[in-house]
Amino acid sequence: MISGSNKISKREEINELFEQLGEVLEQGVEALLIGGAVMLELGLKDATKDIDVVCRSEEDKERLLAAARVLGFQIVGPEKRHERLGVNRLAVKGGRNLDIFAERISYNFNLSEAMWQRATKIRFFGHLVIRDASLEDIFIMKLIANRPGDASDCSKLVLAELDFDAVYREIEAQYRKAGEYEQNIWVTYIEEGIARLEDNDLIIPIGDKISLLAHEYHEKSSHKR
Repeated sequence: MISGSNKISKREEINELFEQLGEVLEQGVEALLIGGAVMLELGLKDATKDIDVVCRSEEDKERLLAAARVLGFQIVGPEKRHERLGVNRLAVKGGRNLDIFAERISYNFNLSEAMWQRATKIRFFGHLVIRDASLEDIFIMKLIANRPGDASDCSKLVLAELDFDAVYREIEAQYRKAGEYEQNIWVTYIEEGIARLEDNDLIIPIGDKISLLAHEYHEKSSHKR
């Protein structure tokens, strides 16, 4: 069983949790692992408190929450630090969070097929199949979330030599898709996050293009008022 310290510092602890969830699940569940847990796996982070997974459907999310409850996790509502994110229930145990999303990550920024296909590793834990998100997609989601520690993680990801063309293609594709325009507010969060990185002397090659998207969002939003 996972130890009682608040943070997870070993990959084996995360895998052990996934093994336990996979044993409890009665049907197959597929999910994308998107946050610090992947960075821990790759040696880009020393410890993480949140294990963030995005399920491919609402049904898979409910199954995973039910499995977590069987393992003794308490199901609670989101905290203030999750206010930009599309997570409405967390599984909490021993001061650790299993944040389970279903498709929607922030407003209308969703788990896309491209993100699913960009996953760098597929692991099987009984009925649970986990894909590790690409560093490019983790970077995008951490810029949006802006939780404590996300800015530092983004700096580490930049130094890991991201494919910024892939980052921009995903952001633009999500921004341009059909839907209520106000739901694109997440692009302003990305602009803010990039500005913070640039203030720390990091070079973000797509910064100007993201600012143009954010400016377009502000312009169109102001005309709708």
